[in-house]
Amino acid sequence: MRLTRLTHPQLFLVSVLASILLPALIPRVGLDYPYLFIFMITIATWFALKWDAVKTLATRGATLEVGAGIGVISLDYLQNFIFGSRFGLIDMLVTFSAVVVAFFGIRAFKLFWVPATYGIVLLLGYQLENIIPNFVTLQDWLASVMVSALTLFGVTATTLGHLVAIQTSSGPMILDVQSDCTGIQGVLAFGMLSTMTILDIKKSWKRLIPLFIIGFVGVFLINILRLFVVFLTFEFAGIALGTTMHLFVGYILFVAWVMAFWWMSFKYMSPSVGPNTMARKNLFGSGI
Repeated sequence: MRLTRLTHPQLFLVSVLASILLPALIPRVGLDYPYLFIFMITIATWFALKWDAVKTLATRGATLEVGAGIGVISLDYLQNFIFGSRFGLIDMLVTFSAVVVAFFGIRAFKLFWVPATYGIVLLLGYQLENIIPNFVTLQDWLASVMVSALTLFGVTATTLGHLVAIQTSSGPMILDVQSDCTGIQGVLAFGMLSTMTILDIKKSWKRLIPLFIIGFVGVFLINILRLFVVFLTFEFAGIALGTTMHLFVGYILFVAWVMAFWWMSFKYMSPSVGPNTMARKNLFGSGI
């Protein structure tokens, strides 16, 4: 089997992956795996959609830019090691940006500005939790929606405000639809995330605005689905699995929605880039 030499864009992609995963091997550091999952999935989707543009980049990092990129990554690793902190979302954002500068130069951010700001968007969305008031009415409404949905599945459930009581095989259980469960932060974070990547499409705002609305509404509906899945898990699988599902299923569903939304949006905005065209291309060659 003959090994082919990696092209510059392919080597860049490998370097991004390696720089993000390397902290898992650094003592006292490690990775923040929930954020790693979100970051890698969204970045991978963006590359799948924009790979042709990445391959045609003519810019290259100058010697100073290469040194700056390596220096920034090294300093980021070092500060995490000194403080014994996990390699989190901001670290991933900084490292990704540094690799871009090293390989393509700072001018390449004309293309990479969208994925380079993913971390900021996600963090801003979730930091809003500290300033957004509790939407008690929304909490109560979501609790009533959960009771109605559970009843359709034959689950005995009642609601008192934002508290939902269900009868499980292990006995009665009370689940609290807290302010975090309204998904306001997630709607803002993933709603912005789902719409950001279509901003660089040169199309009329009359065509973009409906997509923005669909992006945010879709994330809100996904949050309702997330709650329902969590409630069903508590009912049929117990507290332990229900707690685990509560931590991770939202990320999985939100990211799945973002990927589906991007695919639909690019197909709508760029008819020439359809699933058949994308299927014939992959990141390491011209055919499957």
